[in-house]
Amino acid sequence: MEKTYKLLDHESPLPIDEIRRLYKGYWVYLVKTELDEYNGIVSGIPVVIGARPYDGTGDGIYKKYKTDEYVQRVGLSLLPNRGFISALRFSEKENA
Repeated sequence: MEKTYKLLDHESPLPIDEIRRLYKGYWVYLVKTELDEYNGIVSGIPVVIGARPYDGTGDGIYKKYKTDEYVQRVGLSLLPNRGFISALRFSEKENA
């Protein structure tokens, strides 16, 4: 079966704008992520990209990042909207 993820070899954090530019269309796993006061991503080291969130979990590729050395770990979706109605709103209707 073909792998739907790729391991990356960045050694230092990249700014979020560069991460978005490089990996648009992928899900990205970041380590050593810097967050702002609103928990927005400022920078991080991209280590895995995938066609789906957490691609490669079955292969155990995330285990090595489960140490304090890699905190803060963040999954970032830069996947395209695949036709889901993003403006979908639910309303409540009383049963009569």
